[in-house]
Amino acid sequence: MAETAEKLLGAVAGWHDSHCASAVLLDGKGRVLFAAAEERYTKKKLQKGLPRQSMADLKRHFPGMLEDVPVCYVDMPLGSKVSRNMALVKNSFLKGLNTSKSLGSLAGTFAKRMLLGQGSGVAGAVEAPKEVLDFQHLVEHHAAHAASAYYCSGFAKAMVVTIDGVGDCLSATVYSGLGAELTRVAHYFYNECPLGANYEVLTGLLGFNPDRHCGKITGLSARGRENPACVEAVRCFFERSWQRGRKNWFDRLHDEDETRVLQELRGLRQKIFGAFSQEDLAWAIQDETEKMVMSLIAKYAPADVRNTDLCLAGGVFANVRVNQKVKEMGFRQVFVQPAMDDGGLSLGAALYHLGMEHGVPPKRLDHCFLGPAFDEAAMEEAIQRRGLAYERVDNIHYAIAQLVEDGFVVARFDGAMEFGPRALGNRSILYHTIDPTVNTWLNKRLARTEFMPFAPATLKEKAHRCYVGLEGCEHTAEFMTITFDCTPEMKRTSPAVVHVDGTARGQLVDSRVNPGFHEILREYHKSTGIPSLVNTSFNMHEAPIVATPDDAVTSYLDGRLDCLAMGPFLVRAKDATPEKR
Repeated sequence: MAETAEKLLGAVAGWHDSHCASAVLLDGKGRVLFAAAEERYTKKKLQKGLPRQSMADLKRHFPGMLEDVPVCYVDMPLGSKVSRNMALVKNSFLKGLNTSKSLGSLAGTFAKRMLLGQGSGVAGAVEAPKEVLDFQHLVEHHAAHAASAYYCSGFAKAMVVTIDGVGDCLSATVYSGLGAELTRVAHYFYNECPLGANYEVLTGLLGFNPDRHCGKITGLSARGRENPACVEAVRCFFERSWQRGRKNWFDRLHDEDETRVLQELRGLRQKIFGAFSQEDLAWAIQDETEKMVMSLIAKYAPADVRNTDLCLAGGVFANVRVNQKVKEMGFRQVFVQPAMDDGGLSLGAALYHLGMEHGVPPKRLDHCFLGPAFDEAAMEEAIQRRGLAYERVDNIHYAIAQLVEDGFVVARFDGAMEFGPRALGNRSILYHTIDPTVNTWLNKRLARTEFMPFAPATLKEKAHRCYVGLEGCEHTAEFMTITFDCTPEMKRTSPAVVHVDGTARGQLVDSRVNPGFHEILREYHKSTGIPSLVNTSFNMHEAPIVATPDDAVTSYLDGRLDCLAMGPFLVRAKDATPEKR
């Protein structure tokens, strides 16, 4: 994967250390050369802190070429940080809102700057005592989110919206992108537009992890129904919680002992919401979020939305149902950054620097296969180390398609690791889409609790047979970041991947982007007439997606999966028989 020095002319690196810390390297034209999240190395989901291992891996892939590469870090200059926090305090006072984000965040920034220092670049940073990572350029949190979406869209002009829980005191921004320039049009402090914050709090109230399990609430909401009393109770609860003098549950979750705060919060489940089902509460927060997101976007959208392109980033846009609702507002094209959560901030910081400082215009992100890859020797050694029987298969793609057709669960590990929260075929578990019970028994085997069905990977050239309303979202659908209504044919042939509301979070697989994965789908389609397969991430519950051949073997054994296809090598479990379903 090592590149020539010529390709690194004008290159820039980026990193950040909030949750889902990550590191990236771009060439001078905005092409992503490497991107990886720290969690894949530490095996700790949403790993926070210095991305030491991902930066070290970046250096291994580009040996001796990084000494003069500028590094961007996601934060604000101290003076700007003080001004932003003081503006938050003033705005909160004027609007009667509460906040704990002021002196605490300023003290944390000051301490971090004292620790980090600046000036030596990536290579020196990795080799420095205490593995301190230096930087030369600072990029504000939401500017990085906006840049990550706009500069990866390939659009020459676009409206850009970012929404999350909180970042540098803000929760939402609106930008205008034109050529290489990004201009901020509007911003909202996190307590005046608490979309992501409220969703996290209700996730915790319902007994789930507020940092990790918001997607479960999205899936659960489709099982609920509109209950006006429930909607009003949820709305009043959150309105009161943000009023000055009231308990701000979001800040408490982040600033106090989370376990204790969650216990208090869940104690309110029966006291305040006891009359409502879990499903109806999920429906209420999902509906409120969809309406507020669309209202915010409509406020700043031009009158001619059908000729307007839209870019989205920030944790709220991990909500695939929200993204579908936004597309249905009529925008010509919608692009959702594949690493839309904080994992994409490092990429956004580097892109912002290239665009705003060097005039590099948006470049279409063709794929997310941007992490480390492994040769056949490393794969074979990992299998042998665990004493597993295996064979080398000449046409592994055909073999996988046949195994899946026969009812076997196949874990696939091949090529470069995906960047972002989705497995897109290189670190995936595959199964046919015919069995509607798969969501229950396979999730149980992987120790997962899910309300969303598994997502389908679909041949891009057959997508219109499966999904309604694809126009303008074909690119973003390659990254599995939006739901679509399913066609009658899709509902009939692939019930395992269609949710109770008739939607699916489809991934469109392009032969030019991932020829190996496309070939598996093509062979399966040739034999069955069905252009889709179940594609779920290759990991156990609460563990990051596998990164290395050793990770793959471990997860394969822990999940008691039928087969492991690693590169050209195939491992079959001794007791693997499709009849056991």
